[in-house]
Amino acid sequence: MQVCNKRTVESMIKAGAFDELGHTRRALVTVHEQAIDQAVKQKKDSQQYETDIFGAFAADDDELSGFDAVPVPDLPEWDKKDKLGFEREMLGLYVSDHPLQGLERTLSHYADRSVASVVSEDGPADGATVVICGMITGLQRKVAKSGNPYARAEIEDMGASIEVMFFGKTYQAVSMVLAEDLIVAVKGQVDRREDGGVVVKAQDVTVPEITDDGGSGPLVLALPVQKATEKTVTELGDVLKAHRGTSDVHVRLLTGDRVEIMRLGEEYKVDPSPALYGDLKVLLGPACLEV
Repeated sequence: MQVCNKRTVESMIKAGAFDELGHTRRALVTVHEQAIDQAVKQKKDSQQYETDIFGAFAADDDELSGFDAVPVPDLPEWDKKDKLGFEREMLGLYVSDHPLQGLERTLSHYADRSVASVVSEDGPADGATVVICGMITGLQRKVAKSGNPYARAEIEDMGASIEVMFFGKTYQAVSMVLAEDLIVAVKGQVDRREDGGVVVKAQDVTVPEITDDGGSGPLVLALPVQKATEKTVTELGDVLKAHRGTSDVHVRLLTGDRVEIMRLGEEYKVDPSPALYGDLKVLLGPACLEV
């Protein structure tokens, strides 16, 4: 029974149930077994006091138990990857944060659709080609009856997850690269199943270059001069003002072999978000964002 309790408490710590105690999850996991043993001992002692009229007077009304009775070391928290990994393992989802938080701009640069838009009922038709970008949260390597190896991966972005299949030459080309927690951009064909499920059959895989700043800094837009009509420029201003924030916006005006970079005024600063990226891609095209 104690072993079961210890496992349960450890799982609760990893899921964040004891965060309000003010200690790191790593520190609590380190001492949780000792704390439980102490609490069990004190419980037994109190039961003995109840059957001993003299012992009852010896019991301390302010007696401590559990974590309160065991010194908790001052340990730094697990790194973000491990902390969130435990959360997902215990709860099946991320709660305190997301591994891709802060990387939205990078992901949006490589993808032409969010995962949620692909798996939705009104998403791209069966057979359509899409590019999604996210983290591999599950990976299974298998061998078909024909003897050919293939892989089944779960890829998740900030909004949803989807199953991606890697077959034939595509799998051979990336088999040594695929791994859980790897961020990938996948170009593939949508396969809408009869049971309502949606799968992407991979055709090409890219591993994005993830910078330490997670894509912070100015938002850079690529705009061919032939698209810079009065109507488009006006609509661009409206889109930027609809997503006001603190990030500068730079426009790379492309004229043949010549590039002119313009920094837009303070009134056009934006709050980078998937919604903004979507609006910009609709207006300027899927390749308008630069990392």
